[in-house]
Amino acid sequence: MSNPFTVVVHGATGTQGAPVVRRLLADGHHVRAAVRRPGSASLPASVERVAADLLHGESLVKAYQGADAVVVQLPLEFHPDRAVAQAETVLAALKEAGVPRAVFNANGPLAPAPIGVPYVDARVTLATGLASHVSHAVVVAPGGPYMDNLAEPWQLSEINGAGVVSYPVPEQVPLPWVAIDDLAEVIARALRGETGELVVVAGPEVLTGAQVAEQISAAAGRPVRYRAITPAQHAEMTTPHLGAEAANGVAALYEARSKGAPPPAAAPATPGTTTFAAWAAKRIWTAP
Repeated sequence: MSNPFTVVVHGATGTQGAPVVRRLLADGHHVRAAVRRPGSASLPASVERVAADLLHGESLVKAYQGADAVVVQLPLEFHPDRAVAQAETVLAALKEAGVPRAVFNANGPLAPAPIGVPYVDARVTLATGLASHVSHAVVVAPGGPYMDNLAEPWQLSEINGAGVVSYPVPEQVPLPWVAIDDLAEVIARALRGETGELVVVAGPEVLTGAQVAEQISAAAGRPVRYRAITPAQHAEMTTPHLGAEAANGVAALYEARSKGAPPPAAAPATPGTTTFAAWAAKRIWTAP
């Protein structure tokens, strides 16, 4: 790349952040991972590690100093005293550090206005305030659930134990499943100035739960069926891995969507290139 950037990436060690780090390194950027415990972070050797706490502005300003861009991915935070405060702290730090570019991954459908749910309102706060705090702001949002959600440890346990993939959506509801690698590609394009201010990333195909199970069956080499579960059952399944607060918060989001939550902010969908079959073929379908 002719003009590499220094890019700060939040959540660099997570399921969403790691593909972003790989994509930016492939583009020749210098990546600076903003993590709470730099010494314990598992990252490529070329990645710079800096301590950052989303509730402490001084740490963020220090992490952002000299950066050309920041990629923000907020955590699964549902506490009313922390979620929106994290978004506000990021915005203030971006402005104080003079960061010229920022890309925010909203990690789901973006509500057009606050709705009284801390997790949602934090994302609305950051998305609506970004353009007034940096000169080049882009908000990226997946237009459907992540394919990668189906390869999490709790799903692998279900697939290997009961032979089912469990998700809180009715079996015949078609969804544009999104590969996180495709979202990372859009973030890289956004940093190059090749996108609009809001990009909704959809999968290249729309699949029902039954079709998803068929493709996992083919990749795993054994029968797998789809099982629609309630949001409460999803919380029970994920609590040992996410903790009760996050698991119940995610369940509440699914519950709200099933009851017709406010429609997401409108933007033309940008289709990814990764099919579900191609994604599934690269996974190891055994329990961790």
